[in-house]
Amino acid sequence: MFNGDFVFAIVPARGGSKGLPGKNLMKINGMTLIETAVRSAVDPMMHQGNTVDVVLVSSDDDAILAEAKRVGAINHRRDEVAASDDATAGDVIRDFLDNADVSIDPSEDPWILYLQPTSPARHWGHVEAAFELLRNHPEAKALVSVAKPDKSPYWSFTIGREDGRLHPLFPEAFAVNRQELDDAYLPNGAIYLFKLSEFLKTGRFPMPGAVPFVMSTADSVDIDTQADFDRAKALLER
Repeated sequence: MFNGDFVFAIVPARGGSKGLPGKNLMKINGMTLIETAVRSAVDPMMHQGNTVDVVLVSSDDDAILAEAKRVGAINHRRDEVAASDDATAGDVIRDFLDNADVSIDPSEDPWILYLQPTSPARHWGHVEAAFELLRNHPEAKALVSVAKPDKSPYWSFTIGREDGRLHPLFPEAFAVNRQELDDAYLPNGAIYLFKLSEFLKTGRFPMPGAVPFVMSTADSVDIDTQADFDRAKALLER
């Protein structure tokens, strides 16, 4: 539990993947991405109580559900909407809320910890540090992990559909020195942590106003393609 509230960890792992089929069962350091994600929610030494109360793997794939069971997580078969190519993270959460395998009382307003298996550099220490950061912000209802991009988004352009010319996304950035611009950060997909009530307000992950949990570029590796997996494997197994 966290500050007296129940904590549910959800590992979303669809069987289909256009970028890298079967990626969630691929192994780094001898563990599937599913096992790595589940372990990031559980104290690896078991020398103290876990902050996370329940770890659930949401999938439409028999092999992934079997792997979830093997590593000690609750396995939940998604419905067709939440398993489609167009499904959003919000669809996965809504499907979880309708899950008969886990009893959830919205009036108790539990914490939801969303751990994508495609972030294999994220580990239990990161998750616990995120909770510790929230302890220092008792008023906060959400936290999102972020990282600095390699290049500043302030210098981004769009190409006009009608004139085919470059148009700055942030025109004001070109009127000041680079040193005057605030540092920019992007969500790295590793940790989303929020109160259920915050999600229910919009049906989306609460991000504006969330507490930022800053992670390094190396710890923010995200797997979508074979090249991503090869880079992550080389980084984490060296």
